[in-house]
Amino acid sequence: MTVVALGGLAGAGARTMGPILAEKMGADYVDRLILTNVARHVGATVEALHQREERPPTRGERFTRFLQRVLERSAVTGAGGDPYFGPGVAAFLTEEYEDLPEPTVTRGHELEDEKYIEGVQHAISDMATDENIVMVGRGCYYILKDAPNVLRVGIEAEIEDRAATIAERERLSIDEAIRTVSARDEARQYFFNRFFDIENPDAPEFFHFVINTSHIPQDYAIKMILDAVEALRAGELK
Repeated sequence: MTVVALGGLAGAGARTMGPILAEKMGADYVDRLILTNVARHVGATVEALHQREERPPTRGERFTRFLQRVLERSAVTGAGGDPYFGPGVAAFLTEEYEDLPEPTVTRGHELEDEKYIEGVQHAISDMATDENIVMVGRGCYYILKDAPNVLRVGIEAEIEDRAATIAERERLSIDEAIRTVSARDEARQYFFNRFFDIENPDAPEFFHFVINTSHIPQDYAIKMILDAVEALRAGELK
């Protein structure tokens, strides 16, 4: 069982490469968009899975069911009894960094923040304990930094290239895309600083290696990661 945890900057290509890597590895893929989809449809999906109990679930269905259990215990369904998943953890799993609610500086809120991030850590750690999986975002590479079966890869690029990617993907002007990228970088920095007490979330010690997609084409970057997966499995990386 191998986990690939991708982290890095908005528009650098992690979310483009993630599904391709997962397909080539025969792995499950999870990022903010998948979690959001499960969050929105959790009730109907649970019912649909109940109707299919007469046959063994596929691996994808088992993975979806796990995500459902995570989100059913969060504010998505209004439940809050689980010790790890207090109200609001779904936002930390599913929202862009800049869309996360701004905290108010009160002792009570700080306690809530602690509960939220414990929920995120618990969810990501649980997802990494079974089957092959490719993860992107939510600080997964940092949360799993001490796990021996996890390949941690940083994905970065020049801001001009990242803005061009965001502009095309989100149909923005280049100026709008640059502002969007800058806002996401700032929000990401805030997220890591507040919840992990990290000043530099892109520090090299958090990764096995970092890929600059401004200079390395996507196909070659994917090959590098797949080769590193095999090296990790063979015990050549630590």
